[in-house]
Amino acid sequence: KIKIFTSYSEINGIIKKINSCYMAEEYLDSIVSSRGLYRLTQEFFIDYPDASDKLGAGTGNMMVSNIFDKFPEVFLESKPNDGNNYLRILGRSNNNRVYRYVKSNYIQKNDYIETYNVILPKSNGSGIFGEILSSPLIAKPMDGATDTFISLGMFKTEGEAEALLNYIKSKFLRALLSVKKVTQDNPKAVWKIIPLQNFTDFSDIDWSASIADIDKQLYKKYKLSDEEINFIETKVKEMD
Repeated sequence: KIKIFTSYSEINGIIKKINSCYMAEEYLDSIVSSRGLYRLTQEFFIDYPDASDKLGAGTGNMMVSNIFDKFPEVFLESKPNDGNNYLRILGRSNNNRVYRYVKSNYIQKNDYIETYNVILPKSNGSGIFGEILSSPLIAKPMDGATDTFISLGMFKTEGEAEALLNYIKSKFLRALLSVKKVTQDNPKAVWKIIPLQNFTDFSDIDWSASIADIDKQLYKKYKLSDEEINFIETKVKEMD
């Protein structure tokens, strides 16, 4: 069976090696959120009865990309000292990334909200092989994001999120990501063939090393040939 095929013989060989080396069959898509992870509660719509009209038809309870501009009275620039619990939400306003604070009872609970994660734009680049991913960052417990972003992780420690961030910056990962990411979108499905790693201190990869050294460790782990390594090193752009 063909299963996964690319026009690059080097990548086809790498995928076969990963499948033979990686018997656990756990892949990165298992920790990637779906689009629309953070959603508005019914309490929000009760307190703001005109919200559905402002959000627009078909949006339901989603936190649309321009929600900060639509509801500046709800998504606040600074955290009030009023006795309420607040979440810090990453979004966009005036074409810039910004954080806003919103009452926690206005956002539905989910598996990511009380953990450490890496946040990425849900759309990035154009699908060119080996392109960089735009400024991924770490989210701490009680951080969230609008529908402009996706979350990866659900970790108990910040160290694990930092390790994942370094993995995302590696050329190895982004070569594999480019197999299925052929457009701007970064949905859950495009992360399917990227092997999930152990991001704790007990990992077989030293995640505190430089990105270049992490790549070398991954090349060795999956027994890549000199030709395959050279292909990745020359075709995939470097990320800081």
